[in-house]
Amino acid sequence: MVLSRILARRRIAAGVRPSFRAAWAPVVLDVVMVSVVLAALWGPLTTVIYVMELSLPLTFVVLMVAIYGPFQVVTIIATIWAVKSRWEEE
Repeated sequence: MVLSRILARRRIAAGVRPSFRAAWAPVVLDVVMVSVVLAALWGPLTTVIYVMELSLPLTFVVLMVAIYGPFQVVTIIATIWAVKSRWEEE
């Protein structure tokens, strides 16, 4: 989200239409970056869940909010910026 947004805004401001690969490579890098961060949070988060002895539905909600939600937000926003950078007005 961060890298793809910065590059897309620069390209849009400059009026440059990137290639498919140039537009989507930052999205892949954003996904890799957020995956690394969320993987680092996985261990402490599961430890907290085990220690607090959360029920299955509450565990599901915690994991959705802490892992799935942020991943989806970053992926969707990065994708939107990649599409915007390749968009051509007719």
